[in-house]
Amino acid sequence: MRRGILYLVATPIGNPKDITIRACEILATADLVLCEDTRITGQLLSYHGIKGNLQSYHEHNMESRHPQILERLTSGESIALVSDAGTPLISDPGCRLVKLTLESGAKISVIPGASAALAGLSASGLDTTRFAFEGFLPAKGKERRERIAELVNEKRTIILYEAPHRLKRTLADLNGEECLRKRRLSIGRELTKEYEEYLYLTLQESLDYYEETVPRGEFVLILEGKSEFDDRSPQEVFTKSEQASLDELIAERLVQGMRLRQIAKEIAELTGLPANDIYERTLQLKGIKTGPPRLGGDDNAN
Repeated sequence: MRRGILYLVATPIGNPKDITIRACEILATADLVLCEDTRITGQLLSYHGIKGNLQSYHEHNMESRHPQILERLTSGESIALVSDAGTPLISDPGCRLVKLTLESGAKISVIPGASAALAGLSASGLDTTRFAFEGFLPAKGKERRERIAELVNEKRTIILYEAPHRLKRTLADLNGEECLRKRRLSIGRELTKEYEEYLYLTLQESLDYYEETVPRGEFVLILEGKSEFDDRSPQEVFTKSEQASLDELIAERLVQGMRLRQIAKEIAELTGLPANDIYERTLQLKGIKTGPPRLGGDDNAN
């Protein structure tokens, strides 16, 4: 008997034209198309002139659907699984179905295509060689707090999804971890759609931005990992406003004739910034090129 096939078909994440020819062929010829929302998938198929046999498959009914789906697969039928947008199983239901399909002896075939995670990552300007996909953070409670705490030491670039009504809360919760506040953050909004937008801020700046701006659309957040953050120089880590304030504090003390070591110590106590970073910036403002600062030794630069 011919083995059935479960096709995992990627669909557009916004622009309906972002679908492959092969995906259209599979959706047109499959015996059954499983989708989260038949209205959304129906609109996509209609746009491309496809008449598919649609059946809903989502987190609230998937367990009850499995016996019938497996029966059809073992009888040799072809079934396509799609999500509302993007690649199936990525922050969407379907993992259990794939496992059951493999156990039944039916085949799995992937029809690749759009992915919001990879689209956002590629436009982020952050390290793309190693990354961790987190999807949506847990909604609340201990699990959410623990997941966010884990991100502090995540060395790889971090990919998150968020909905508009939860964005400000997520940014606030991430800012609750002080070590994350100066991390660079790329925010992709409404990817591939008419109002597509990318913002490049620090995590701290993003919270300020959305205090003045109403979040609209679906968001992909790309957060700088610990390794890339640690490799940046102290001056790169300062925000523009912080840098200007620091320079002003240093300049005031230079005019007073204070020694560099004393300036670094005093401003560190005042701001909480590392004394070595302040010392290094003071040398730069004086136009002095030197090796690593030695705050415990003689101050010969003044």
